[in-house]
This record gives sequence, structure tokens and C-alpha cells, in this order.
Amino acid sequence: MELKDYWRIIIQRGWIVVVAAVLTAGSAFLWSRIQAPEYRATAIVQVRADSLDFGKLQASKQILASFSQRIRSEETAFVVVDRLKLDLNPYEVLGNLAVSSDQNDLTIQIDATSNDPEVAGLIANGFAEEFIQVIEDSNTEQLREDQVLVDLLQRAGTGAQTGPNTRINTIAGAVLGILLGGVLVLLLELLDDTIKTKEDVERYVGREMLFLGQVPPK
Repeated sequence: MELKDYWRIIIQRGWIVVVAAVLTAGSAFLWSRIQAPEYRATAIVQVRADSLDFGKLQASKQILASFSQRIRSEETAFVVVDRLKLDLNPYEVLGNLAVSSDQNDLTIQIDATSNDPEVAGLIANGFAEEFIQVIEDSNTEQLREDQVLVDLLQRAGTGAQTGPNTRINTIAGAVLGILLGGVLVLLLELLDDTIKTKEDVERYVGREMLFLGQVPPK
């Protein structure tokens, strides 16, 4: 296709891309506006280790993963929901909980998401405090040198809003509309085999065709 062919397609069918982009962007905007806001609160637990004792330091790093799994366990979720008197399903709470560990800092980050900023903070702190309590109870049965010490390094505050992001969703909707509109234009162009202009005749039949006349457009 020549440059003038692309220009012809833009002139004839460009409106399809524009309409598709407007429709999808508008839909994404309205969808974002009707969604309930989400808030995320973060609590951080630190595992204390003697930096001069290489053995204890390595052991602390190795148990971080198991600690993270313990925090996200069903047992912990049921205890936290019951203790906080939350009118929520423990499995729903787990579905909105993210736990990650950092071996360099020996920390475990607990992120709780909720439609209520206060509840998000309560849940994050609840899981952190329950984990610390479990470890402290376990330490009573261990020798001093075998005990694991954990601290609540950062208490979660009121959750910060994380979604929905109306601006990004609207832009993404517009981009999707442009792509869909472009595909539709391409399909229409491929399926359109009608001859409307002199250029169409030359494209489908050949330039050797002798023109005797042309009907002017209405």
C-alpha cells in the first residue's frame, strides 16, 4: 500500500477508531467511578538476630519463608477475625492479605487491603501481633540461645487508597479502543472489494485500462 492509501483509509474510516476509543475510555471511566475504593495498610515485623553470630543470622534468614506462611495460615486468619470481632469471612481476609519477606533486613511485610481504611490497618496489625504472640509463646519452651525474637518494627496506620485508579483505567480503555478500532478498520478494508474511484480500478485491474469517462460524485 502507498502512503496515499493509508491517508484514504484514515479519511474514510478514521472515525471508527475515534468512536471506539471514546466508548472504551468512557466505559473504563464509568466502571472505575462505580467501584468501591480500596485501601492498603502495611505492618512490618522484624526478626532480631545477633549480627556477630553468623550461624544465627543464616538461620533467621532461612526461617523467614516459613514465618511468612505461618502469618498467612488459616489458623491465624480465624484467630485475628475473632479477636478483632470482624464481620468478615477469614478466607476473604486472607484473599486480601499479602505477606513478603526481606532476607537482607530480616523483615516481614504484611499488607492488608480493605474497602475501609480503618479496617485495613486493624487487619495488618492484627496479623502482626498474633504472629508475635505465637513466637513469644513458643519461646517459653525454648532454651534462651534457641529463642527467636521478633518485634513490630512498623505499626500499620489508616490505610492509603490504592484503587481504583480512574486515570490509568481511562487511558488503558482508550488504548484498547484504538487497537480494537484499528483491527475493525483493517477487517473492513480487507473485506471491501468494491470499486469506487479511478485509483481503485488501477489497483484491481491495472494501469493499462483505458478510461473513457468518469461519473462525477453527487
